[in-house]
Amino acid sequence: MAQSETQFEWPIYADATFAGLSVLIPIPVVDWFFERFFRRRIPAAVARRRGQVLSPAVIEELNRQIWQGWLATCLVLPVMAIYWLLKRLFRKIFYFLTINEASDQISYYWHWAFLIDHALARGHLQNQESAQIARQAMDQALRTVPTSPLRRLANQVIRNVRHVLRTLIRARRGAEDEVVSETRAQISAHWADFAKYFRIVARQYDQAYQELSAQPRTDGQAAS
Repeated sequence: MAQSETQFEWPIYADATFAGLSVLIPIPVVDWFFERFFRRRIPAAVARRRGQVLSPAVIEELNRQIWQGWLATCLVLPVMAIYWLLKRLFRKIFYFLTINEASDQISYYWHWAFLIDHALARGHLQNQESAQIARQAMDQALRTVPTSPLRRLANQVIRNVRHVLRTLIRARRGAEDEVVSETRAQISAHWADFAKYFRIVARQYDQAYQELSAQPRTDGQAAS
């Protein structure tokens, strides 16, 4: 695989970082909307960095899981309201859980952005059919790789973030504050440590894509 794929480039990982940090917003529903907003921008941002444009159908395919989770979120709004009240009462306990969740999400979105970049380089995002296989291969790869060392870096990033809602509002508008600058520098300083790990993730994806491509495609699979 190309060395550039394992190098840190902020335009590729910015929205992925913001999507994960959205978990820290202490307002139910608002955190969900910010996370989904930034997640939906990841595929186009990666492609734009590589001088390419993804079709709306490919972007929709890559983001398909977002809409599957939308209805479920609406149905559990009352539960989320109770969760928010409990969070206010037991701030210290829930803050620890929130930190863990945010670390997991940032790590996940970094993986996702990396694999989109890798799939793009492999020519797997040319149309909706290949993008569907790529999406499934990404999911499969992330289930088979070992525990991610990226989580440690994500945890360090989180602990240096202040006023997360203000920062994400500015990021949503395309502006950058001192928190974003510090976060970018912190990630960049450690990213090279994970080059070997990213190559493992890429191999897992390549193997999964090859296996899925060899399987006969049915109408039901094409719509999944």
